[in-house]
Amino acid sequence: MWILVLAAVIVIALGFAVDRLGWHDLISGYNTMSREKKERVNIQKVARLVAWMCYGIGAIFLLIALIEGFELDISLAPFFIVMIVFIVAMLWRMQKYDGNIYDESGRLRPGGKKRLIPIVIVSVVLLVGVPALMFWFSQPTEVTVTDSTIVIEGSYSREIPFDELDDVTWTTLPEIARRTSGAESGSRLTGHFRTKAGEDVLLFIDRDVEPVIRLDWSEEPIYLNQSSAEATRQLYEDIRSR
Repeated sequence: MWILVLAAVIVIALGFAVDRLGWHDLISGYNTMSREKKERVNIQKVARLVAWMCYGIGAIFLLIALIEGFELDISLAPFFIVMIVFIVAMLWRMQKYDGNIYDESGRLRPGGKKRLIPIVIVSVVLLVGVPALMFWFSQPTEVTVTDSTIVIEGSYSREIPFDELDDVTWTTLPEIARRTSGAESGSRLTGHFRTKAGEDVLLFIDRDVEPVIRLDWSEEPIYLNQSSAEATRQLYEDIRSR
């Protein structure tokens, strides 16, 4: 939570510095332009849009921090989607004030399309790549049990030999303090987390499904479940029978 608060403060401060203090060289792309090209940019308009973009991102970070701090049962995915759309919209709006791309009548200058290529790439990555990654993390964990190994597929995939497994427990998910390296998409938790008891664990969890399976592996404790309690119970029995 406090990392998000710190990030929000930094982003908001950057927006204020660009707009109110005139630190225009903080704007990527503008700071490397020649003097002639800088004169064609309505930098006051661009700086104002950069500031509002920073304020918006900071506000979303603070909202997410509050949700995590008060442990509210609210999905964070819509906030990230709104932030992505907002960033892309602001980036495209900024280009309208770049006289190196558009002339006074709003038409593209010769070579203007080439200058828009980086914005197109960033837009595609944000609007397609990030949601696709979130969708990937939201998928149920696929687990295969062989005679010698438990294979957890997907992101943070693991192959756990039975001879390295100390115990298998039918239990409930402990209280989670924070994510250290991983993803939270809807009800799914995937990756490395720290419990409120101070234990570092690897999660492949759908929080809407209880109980869960704990694997006491020699490398790290793992909590996992499937898309339903029945499927999770079947997986537990498959593991115990080996």
